[in-house]
Amino acid sequence: MNLKDFYYFLDLSQQQSFTGVAQKHGISQPSVSYAIKRLEKEFHCQLIVHDPSHRTFKLTPQGDILLRHIQKVLPEIQGAKKEILRSLSQFNTIGFPPIIIDYLVRKQPAFISNVAALQSIHPIQEGSVELLELLSKGELDASFLGSLEPIKDHRFQVREMAKRDLFYILHHNHPLASKKVLQFSDVIDEDFIIPDEHFVHLKAFEQLNERYHHKATPFFQTDDIQLLKQLLRKQVGISLLADLVLTDGEEDLITIPMAENERISLYVSLVEPKESNLKPEVIQFFEKLLN
Repeated sequence: MNLKDFYYFLDLSQQQSFTGVAQKHGISQPSVSYAIKRLEKEFHCQLIVHDPSHRTFKLTPQGDILLRHIQKVLPEIQGAKKEILRSLSQFNTIGFPPIIIDYLVRKQPAFISNVAALQSIHPIQEGSVELLELLSKGELDASFLGSLEPIKDHRFQVREMAKRDLFYILHHNHPLASKKVLQFSDVIDEDFIIPDEHFVHLKAFEQLNERYHHKATPFFQTDDIQLLKQLLRKQVGISLLADLVLTDGEEDLITIPMAENERISLYVSLVEPKESNLKPEVIQFFEKLLN
C-alpha cells in the first residue's frame, strides 16, 4: 500500500479533477488514475464514480468511508514525522510572543541565568495567534501564549503563569490622564494604536467595540510594540494593553483601569503537546520560570 496514493485520493476528493491533482503533485494524469485503481484493488471495491462525458464525479459510499478515515490518519502521520524530526534535533523549538519574551527577560532572572537551557532553545518570535497555529500543526515543541480566556485543549498541557488585566495606556499629559477608570464609551472617539491581528489584544478591542456597534476605529495597527509605545510617548493616541509591556523607565506612560463591567484579562500560559519532547535542561528551565 503506497502512502502517496492516499494523498492523491484525498486531493482528488477535494478538487474533483485528475488533471488538477496531477499538476499539484508534478505527476502525469494516468499516474493519478493508477493510484486510484491500486486503492480500489486493495479495498476490493469501487471508490469513485467518474463520468468524463458529463463532467460528473462523486465518491461511492465506500469512498466516503475511506475519505473519513484518511482525513484522520494522514494528519497523524504528518504529525509523527514532525515529532520524530524534532526529537532528533539538538534544539527545542519554542514560541515566544514579543510582549511575553520582553517581560520574561526583564522580570525573570531565571531567563538569562540558565545559559545551558538557552543554548538548547531555538526561539520563534510571533504573535500568540500564529504561535498557537504553529503549535497545532506540530511545528513547535512548546510555546508561551497570551489568551483572553484560559486555554482548554485536550491536545496540550497548559500551565498558567500569570493573569493580568488589560489597561488603557496613554501619555500622562493626555486629556483623559486624570481619570481613575475608563468606560469604552469614554474613549470611543480616541485614536487607538493597537497591536495587529497577530496579537490577542486586537480581539479584546474588537470585543469591546462590538458592544458599541463598531463605532471605534483603530487609528494604527502594528506588530512592533516598541513602535507602539514610541507613538504613545509622542502623545499620538491611546492603546489597550496589559501593563507588563511597560518598563521602569517609561513613567511618561500611565495605565488606567477598564470599567469593572468591561474588564478583560490577559492569561499568560506555557503550552506544550501532551507527548512532550523537551530536553531535560529545557524542562528544568521552564520549572524555574513557572516557580
